[in-house]
Formats: sequence, structure tokens, C-alpha cells
Amino acid sequence: MFITFTDSAKKRLEALRSDLPGQLHLYYDTEGCSCENSGIFTLRLVEEKTKEDNVIESTIGPILIKQWTEIFLEDQLTIDYDDIEKTMILKSDGQYYNRNLLLVTNEDEVISCPMSSI
Repeated sequence: MFITFTDSAKKRLEALRSDLPGQLHLYYDTEGCSCENSGIFTLRLVEEKTKEDNVIESTIGPILIKQWTEIFLEDQLTIDYDDIEKTMILKSDGQYYNRNLLLVTNEDEVISCPMSSI
């Protein structure tokens, strides 16, 4: 599995993350969902890798993912940034997984900041 971050997504992620510590984790959030198949992916900053985590290579370095969630994704992914909607997008050549990919802390706090044009 490999994730390509577009240049605009890299800039947006850098602006959101600033100097916040933590490892990026492509996290499948099922909170409030009735089953594992109805979750949504987010980017989460975590303190450390667990035994349930695998590593995905990307254009910005390694990203963690829970082993059991890899089945929901294609092998080649892209994270892009939509300057009109001001959202990051997780997609593949075949589909969109999340058109509003949030960056969150390990305590479920959404990280957001105003940003001028990229």
C-alpha cells in the first residue's frame, strides 16, 4: 500500500500540524457507527505504534494503519486538498473514501486553522 500526498495536501497538512508532535495514523473511526463497515477514515496524530498497526509508505514518510482496516482500501491512494471546499480528500483511482479528511489528535480534537491560498 502507498499513499501519494499532492503538493497542496502537503502544504495544508503542514499548516494544520504546525509543530504538533505525533505519528500520522490513517485511522478508521467507527465511533457512533452501527458496525465496522460504516466508519470513516481520518488522519490522527498518535503517540506510538501499537502491535495492531502496520506501516504504509507515503510521499511524506511512514503512516500507521490498523491491520484490520487495510481491507477497506485500495493499494494506491492519494490524499489531495480541495482549495475551494478547504478540505483534504482521501481517494484512489476508483473512488473517494473521504472528501473531508480531518486531522485529529489522539483525544479526538479536530485540528483546524485558517489558511490563505496554497
